[in-house]
Amino acid sequence: MNRQPDWMQEEQHLKECVGVIKKNIDAYVQEIRIMDADIKDMYERYRDDDPEIFTELSNTITMNEGMKTALAKNERALKKAYFGRIDVKDGDRDVETFYIGKGGVMNGTTEILVVDWRAPIANVYYENGLGECSYQAPEQQRITIDLRRKRTYEIDGEKLLDYFDSEVVANDELLTKYLAKNKEAVLGEIIATIQKEQNDIIRKTPYRNMIVQGVAGSGKTTVAMHRISFILYNYVKDFRPEDFYIIGSNRILLNYITGVLPELDVHGVKQMTMEQLFIRLLYEEWNEKKIRVVPCKTETVCKGTQGWFEKLREYCNRLEDSLISEETIYLEDEVLFSAEQIQNYRRANPTVSLQGKIDGLNERVLIKLKNEMTGRELAYPAEERKRLMKEYTGRFGAKKWKRPMTELYAEFLQWLSEDCEREAGRLETEGTLAQFGSERVQNAIRMTQEAITPAKKNQPGNYDVYDLAALAYLYKRIKETDPIREAHHIVIDEAQDFGMMAYQVLHYCIPGCGWTIMGDVSQNIHFGFGLNDWEELKTLVLKDEKDTFGVLSKSYRNTVEISEFAQQILRHGSFSSYPIEPIIRHGNPVCVERCAAVLERAVEKLTQWQQEGHETIAVVLRNEAEAAMVAAELKKRIEIGESDLEKAEFGKGILVLPVEYTKGLEFDAVLIYEPTPEDYPEDDGHAKLLYVAATRALHELAVLYTDEVTKLIG
Repeated sequence: MNRQPDWMQEEQHLKECVGVIKKNIDAYVQEIRIMDADIKDMYERYRDDDPEIFTELSNTITMNEGMKTALAKNERALKKAYFGRIDVKDGDRDVETFYIGKGGVMNGTTEILVVDWRAPIANVYYENGLGECSYQAPEQQRITIDLRRKRTYEIDGEKLLDYFDSEVVANDELLTKYLAKNKEAVLGEIIATIQKEQNDIIRKTPYRNMIVQGVAGSGKTTVAMHRISFILYNYVKDFRPEDFYIIGSNRILLNYITGVLPELDVHGVKQMTMEQLFIRLLYEEWNEKKIRVVPCKTETVCKGTQGWFEKLREYCNRLEDSLISEETIYLEDEVLFSAEQIQNYRRANPTVSLQGKIDGLNERVLIKLKNEMTGRELAYPAEERKRLMKEYTGRFGAKKWKRPMTELYAEFLQWLSEDCEREAGRLETEGTLAQFGSERVQNAIRMTQEAITPAKKNQPGNYDVYDLAALAYLYKRIKETDPIREAHHIVIDEAQDFGMMAYQVLHYCIPGCGWTIMGDVSQNIHFGFGLNDWEELKTLVLKDEKDTFGVLSKSYRNTVEISEFAQQILRHGSFSSYPIEPIIRHGNPVCVERCAAVLERAVEKLTQWQQEGHETIAVVLRNEAEAAMVAAELKKRIEIGESDLEKAEFGKGILVLPVEYTKGLEFDAVLIYEPTPEDYPEDDGHAKLLYVAATRALHELAVLYTDEVTKLIG
């Protein structure tokens, strides 16, 4: 087939498009320069008593920021103006051609040169094959069209490298071509290669909750980021960037997300770890001088469960029952406020805190009292009214809760310990914590009590993520009187890392929030703290019939050889896992090598990979101490990235990381360093841990060891 005429037309169109983008850039640069000068001038003339200048200054700053955003969008478009094209026929109209890119490009104020990938019409590119199909236009019925052509481009700046039509090249074949590139190049092509099952999740309504089970390499993090971008583009009236929270399992993953979001035209979204979110929910109760955040200990695994939360809720219920009297209040011999009225108020306000209920009941008693005394000067003269008001004020308690939540949490632990002693026999066979038995629960309580109790005066106690969750729940349930609006929509990545205790607390503390929850239960590396299945979370979050549970079963990351190697690791576990469908992309066999000098062999392997063009490389070890030691030795021989985990950033080069810090990331090549039987014993938790390490690799995976390798591999 002769593509020459078509090729020339495509080259000409790209040239014209790039010309418009350059013209836009020049115009925006000029406008920004003028506005910057105007803003400087207005600042110099600004006075507090001149509202006109203040208004003009505010408007100019807003316009200037909009211009800078448009400039950045066109500068990105200059690198690759578009990646796709669809030719559609709508009824009796002529065939229309739409070019699709990472961002929309305008020629003037009316002509759309490139359609933004998030626009409704662009969904046809991702969703449909040739022939009759439809798409949902904003606030309209579905529009039926005839898709005549779907084309994908390889473009580098002003140069057309190649293009493919969907009826000529299969989707997986095209995807494989992109995936064969290095990590940085793959990131640049993500929007062009979004698959149908990923697109379905990205474009789901934000007004419904969603849980997505996605196998390693299925693009969960990518889908989550694109979903935020899609929502902000299409639901401008209802969502702003600050309405979103992204929750990640570690800081390196969050920094990676931070770097990618601007490419998707997303700015100002809050990103935090789960620990940071609970700290945020503590508000004025947070005191870094009294609370030190520490990792969870395996021995306290029951703290992350649904059962632990239910015990905390029971404690709060009992506390409320003990502090709010339901005895009828009398004025002389007449009923002023009945026990039934008190009960009705409590039932009608289930989400109001204990302090809020105390304040509300106090207020109602005084209103009743005032009504009784109104117009009855003879029965209640001024002095008597004053005395009665004083007597009935604060009948249900003081106006302000003064006890700190840390003290209340310590009391909860003591109550739970005593409750376990009383219920020891029952706890072995039934109840919310029965799976652990009374001895393990008591041990977890003792360890937590010791951890949160400072060793010396003026030192902080040690609190893990589930202790922080309990403090946040206690604050919301007991003390809060002026609720603060938090996120409108929360996106949780690597969701399997967190237990139901965390989700129950979030669900209570941030009511009315939408959820996009992404994870893979086969990658729960937190040894019992996280989720081994989705059932409890589905019951909590997916309450509406239109809420959805989705599955991403295709793995786009690993070669067939790496995928098969990783699945062999999982087969050592006793748990069930979701099936993986790897995209058929072959590469080199996984290198499992015993060597006399692992360090020197690692240097050779890493150097070889870099010479072969692999830009992002990870050396993975079992824990932070081992990672720090190996990083120090490697640094003497080759250049590696920042080894301080508090400063390390995902990017080009070699990163030496403990396996937990690789979650959610992917690298061109991965070297698993000395996976000994001691570091990775043959059990479910370590099988998942090693599986995570292996599935980080796109193209190359090597395992180097000295004496004996873990049986999970051997």
